[in-house]
Amino acid sequence: MNWKRYIVSFLIAMGATCGVHAQHQMVIDNRGKTVDVMIPAADGTMVGYVDVDYSDAKFYNSGMQMGFNSTPSSSIADADNGMEVIDRKMRNLSNVMMLTCNEEVKRYIDRYTKAGRQSTCYLLGRARYYNPFFEKALRSYGLPLELKYLPVIESGLNPNATSRVGAAGLWQFMTTTGKQYDLQIDSYIDERRDPEKSSYAAARMLSDLYNRFGDWTLALAAYNCGPGRVSNAIAKAGGGADFWAVYQYLPKETRGYVPAFIAASYVMNYYGDYDITPLSTGLPNSCDTIIVEKDVTLARVAGVLGMNVDDLKVLNPQYRQGFIRAFASNGAAKLRLPSEMIEKFRCYKDQIYQNDTATEDPDMTIAAANTSQQEALH
Repeated sequence: MNWKRYIVSFLIAMGATCGVHAQHQMVIDNRGKTVDVMIPAADGTMVGYVDVDYSDAKFYNSGMQMGFNSTPSSSIADADNGMEVIDRKMRNLSNVMMLTCNEEVKRYIDRYTKAGRQSTCYLLGRARYYNPFFEKALRSYGLPLELKYLPVIESGLNPNATSRVGAAGLWQFMTTTGKQYDLQIDSYIDERRDPEKSSYAAARMLSDLYNRFGDWTLALAAYNCGPGRVSNAIAKAGGGADFWAVYQYLPKETRGYVPAFIAASYVMNYYGDYDITPLSTGLPNSCDTIIVEKDVTLARVAGVLGMNVDDLKVLNPQYRQGFIRAFASNGAAKLRLPSEMIEKFRCYKDQIYQNDTATEDPDMTIAAANTSQQEALH
């Protein structure tokens, strides 16, 4: 998936292909603190906005003990982080995937821990919410949990991220590929943006790629640029056991993709060595899903439950028009809510469904029609 990761800023030095230009993202955390988030690519170009994932409590708490500093402490960030030390630590991260450090990988590590450290703090904060989706899907296919770092370089953990060429969601599926992996995409719903369903689709795709190439670094390269290009690179190299063996024959942007992934894996585990602390975000600590029995708008649900409708949309980004069709073609629709709101929804469901499906918002209908026309053009 050659288009996907550029929209994220966090890890990709391949910003030229994606076309996402430098931008600042203002973020307000749970405590009302405003943070200006921006991250540079490894080549020094500033590219867009990002996020990070990791749900392990040990990981999250170890950094919290240190406190946030906008600049690294020289005694921490510069000590014992030479190439050899990093390589040794990196090899301990996985028994399945070959993660090694070289100059290319080190360039990314430096960007994430120096110029982009503030964005890294924000990304780490969002990890607690999104990682369980990734881990559950990866486990279901028996895949390495280290692959949970892929959405970091694909979308910056932004389910609404959309690339210049139309790739969307946390895992950056194109429309055709998403439908190939059974994601529903129409005027009302785009399951590429659904954290749960897109994660299962991505796990299935990654499993297919690994079964084809027999090496995770090659599978990751194929996720970026497509299996055909990786096969061509292997042929030009006269055979290749891994990404590094065919490196020079891959597209330029793909040469940075695997190093970016390796660097993300390292930083997400050893961020505390650089005096980096996860930043609190507005995402809930836990969520659950409930089956929607009748057509309803997110605005109606939010109004009855006393929630902010924008917060509800953040948890349910797959509903393009803010409208849930109860009986979609892929089965019953689900609504994701903060865990404490599940019982309240059940108690007030009659009020939630009352008169909300009699008529649709005309603006919503027009928007849906426009979306259909735009999709037809593509």
